[in-house]
Amino acid sequence: MTGRRPLSVVVFSGGRGSSVLSKELITHPGIGLTLAINGYDDGMSTGEVRRFLGDALGPSDFRKNASHLARTLRTCADEAIDALDHRLPSPCGREEALAILRQVTGPAEDRIARFEQELIASDRPFDFSDCAVGNIVFAGAFLMAARNFNDAVDDYCGLLRLPPGLIENVTDGTNAYLVALDPDDRLLASEADIVDAKRQNRIKDIYLLDRKPSAENAGALASMKSDEIARWLDARRQRVPINPDLVARLATADLIVYSPGTQHSSLFPSYLTEGLSRAIAGNLSALKLLITNIQSDAELTGASAVDIVDRAVYYLSDKGRLPISTPFVITHYVFNDPRGAQEDVPYVPLGRLEALEDPRLVRISNYEDGITGRHDPAKVLMPFLESLLREPRRQRVAVWLYDSGSRSKVSQTLLEMVRARIQELSLDITVFYGGVEEIDRAFTGGFPFPVRWLGADADVEASFRQALAAAPFDYVLLFESSGMYNGEDLVDVAAPLAVGRLDAVWGSRRLSIRDIEASLRVRYRHSAALRMASTIGSHLLSASYLLLYGRYVSDTLSGVRALRTPYVSSPDVRLGDKLLNQRLLSALLAQRAEILETPVRFYAMSPAQVRRTSVADGLQSLAKILWWRLRPRAAQPAAPAAPVTAVADSRKGA
Repeated sequence: MTGRRPLSVVVFSGGRGSSVLSKELITHPGIGLTLAINGYDDGMSTGEVRRFLGDALGPSDFRKNASHLARTLRTCADEAIDALDHRLPSPCGREEALAILRQVTGPAEDRIARFEQELIASDRPFDFSDCAVGNIVFAGAFLMAARNFNDAVDDYCGLLRLPPGLIENVTDGTNAYLVALDPDDRLLASEADIVDAKRQNRIKDIYLLDRKPSAENAGALASMKSDEIARWLDARRQRVPINPDLVARLATADLIVYSPGTQHSSLFPSYLTEGLSRAIAGNLSALKLLITNIQSDAELTGASAVDIVDRAVYYLSDKGRLPISTPFVITHYVFNDPRGAQEDVPYVPLGRLEALEDPRLVRISNYEDGITGRHDPAKVLMPFLESLLREPRRQRVAVWLYDSGSRSKVSQTLLEMVRARIQELSLDITVFYGGVEEIDRAFTGGFPFPVRWLGADADVEASFRQALAAAPFDYVLLFESSGMYNGEDLVDVAAPLAVGRLDAVWGSRRLSIRDIEASLRVRYRHSAALRMASTIGSHLLSASYLLLYGRYVSDTLSGVRALRTPYVSSPDVRLGDKLLNQRLLSALLAQRAEILETPVRFYAMSPAQVRRTSVADGLQSLAKILWWRLRPRAAQPAAPAAPVTAVADSRKGA
């Protein structure tokens, strides 16, 4: 990471659902993390704090994440965290609770005192039973911050000495209440009802309301029809704007993660935040990763991984009201494959993968940490992080100009390369030539890439091999510089190498039909029969690869091709071999290499000037192709090490 800014990651989280992911991220030295959380929790002591304050969101998920991160980062003593996580006894009266709270020392003491002041001045009741001390401290921070919820979040995190911006509220702090409807249009009137494990709820839809529904409201809704219920809930919809600080974080994020967890109660409500989807969509370069749950929970009864994706997309588009294409907000789905899992464990099934519109978004594998039901953060995150953290490196390409016959032809090729601006590619290119007289170094020194002469003797292959061994070239580009090929085409062959994913780029004359027809006319201008035999023979070579390997290579005899260096530098490969192409193609296809064919121009030359493949050579090639297929280890170079790809998957679905 030297010289680079930290990788910026935003994780949409619930209370504890992303703890294993956040621990992996927060401890990485090259990552700047932001946890984005909502405050719609209203169960247990959180609900009591919200009821008492009247206009505040719930503090629990912020408190839990702050404690977890403070322990991980060791920003403060464990005793201080334990004191905030401590729960008052149940039952617990006011005097007993205040006596316990007054024993808390340090910065939290002022927040507790402010809460006590409000308690006495308002004379409102407060049930202290089983209340987390941290929730009361947060309530005091809220009051000290002039009832600004997001300032209270920052203040509470500051008590634990967490870095600013590590934990952010998704919204601007506007108070809202989460409710849901089940498939029978029964109202689940609180976040606590949604996550109630006893109910095993199935959720039809969720809503953010401006006030908590009363028992009378629930009774009235029970007698309404579906469309009437929807209108009633929409009329009381609370519009919740996004936190401006989170907008800034999302704009510069390299990775945005929608974590697993209690989806309908903790995660989906965040996606309803006004302005959130547009803020996410506005970052065009970030990876946006949705991780589905491994095991089911109370609010995911009967749901599949595909269902989770569908609902996330639904809420990220403001229930279909926003015309945002899915890839703008989600670039990858991560599905855990439960096959082979214990039958008594309620794993979330994959669902109908064929229903997903774009298979490029899907990543399916075993992402579980053993049989814990939790994700293995390394399995989930590292393929994405590696692609983002990896220092960009230019691919190094050795260009070998062979069969030139004269330095004039080499010079012509070099000039054509420059005119085509090969020097502007994101590649480090070195050109090698030999077997001819050396070009004046006063000229070659002016080229925008190194040009190396390997001697005028006939055996320059050994010198070229020594050059390959001495420098770590990623690719070798073999170019027949006899005059039949255009040096400008080297740009089209070399350009795809910049990504580093391909194993070979193969120049094809047959993709330029007029050139190959002109060549045949020149070579066989006195014999139409030989011209036809040559055409059939070249197609037979291509068909043999299709038959034996399942891949059709249109021009197996091309003199322009680029390959990963190990294919060329293998001691079993002789660059002057008449069957070099067949050996290389057999090795590439046997190892299922990634090969790109691209058109190259071809200039017909008289057979008196250059030697071309004969019928006997063609028959020998067919025999060797079959032999190498039956005995692949007899003549194929070792496979090069696989490159690190942006996102590695064990299996892709859809």
